Amino acid sequence: MKRAAALLEVLGVYLAAGALEDKIIELLSRWRVFSVANPFALLTNHTTNAELLLASRQLLLIWALQYGSYFLLIIPLNWWYRRRGPKAYGLTRAGRSWAWLCFAGFTAACFSECPALVHSLVDAVHPLGAMVPWRQAFFDMSWRRWQFWLFAGIFSYAVVPVLEELLFRGYYQRRLAEDWGDAPAILGTSCLFVFAHKQYLIANAYNITMVASLFCLALGLGTVFAYTRSLVPSMIAHAIINIPMSPRWQMATLIVFILGFLIAFRVGTRAIKQVFRHPSPGSCALLALVGSVYVIASEHFVFMTTIAIALLAVAVGLEWKERGSGASLNTLT
Repeated sequence: MKRAAALLEVLGVYLAAGALEDKIIELLSRWRVFSVANPFALLTNHTTNAELLLASRQLLLIWALQYGSYFLLIIPLNWWYRRRGPKAYGLTRAGRSWAWLCFAGFTAACFSECPALVHSLVDAVHPLGAMVPWRQAFFDMSWRRWQFWLFAGIFSYAVVPVLEELLFRGYYQRRLAEDWGDAPAILGTSCLFVFAHKQYLIANAYNITMVASLFCLALGLGTVFAYTRSLVPSMIAHAIINIPMSPRWQMATLIVFILGFLIAFRVGTRAIKQVFRHPSPGSCALLALVGSVYVIASEHFVFMTTIAIALLAVAVGLEWKERGSGASLNTLT
């Protein structure tokens, strides 16, 4: 019952937060507080500095509404489970020094980000296929201005690593790991993470290899979080791979990562063995399959949001029943 409650809670929050976000946006627009526009519609090969600043403001607002909606659900759930304070979300050093956590983040990057760098370098030499128009415009516009790097910081390397790690590792993975164990939680969360990046769900060589690279990245981020119990290393690794780089810098980074992989091989493999020490193949396959199918289905069927709200209600009901049974048992004993 506890396993079912954990899985249904995670699946419910994943989509129910979107419905909450839509309702908040509708109310704010009706009250004329502000209107939300799509910042990516402003991205073209010739986006001006003023348009980049406007896109930055709009994107920051969207992130605040989107992730704020998630945590409007997650924080009360955590409070109910008596998981309170920053530590409950992975915002802790877990008794380690900053130097150790930074080394763990760099090691995670060396072990998991090489496929993404190789993918980008191959695409630079021999284009693998089309990407969504706004993403192509992002890479094609001029990078020699601070307005670009401000937008990129909000879009990729500064804000997103913090928000995504808080949600995917700090909540989804931690919640699943409580009742399923680390290995199934890492695989299930990795599938949620990969398919949540909807811009890569296009059937061509570029996006297929990008999805595979993202999966390797997600496994590395999940493993380092499970090993350290701190989000600091996964945030560092996530930020590194999200920094926009020219092919020359990507090649230099790849060389550094390969050297780092060789140097930290024993430490990294020890961490992987510890996290995946006693994996349950059935549980790993189940969470990976359910996570993938659920996210893909949510892109094609409108009614999935209603199902998500129902799943969240069932999860709370199961946990309530479990708590009641535990209380009754304690009373009898």
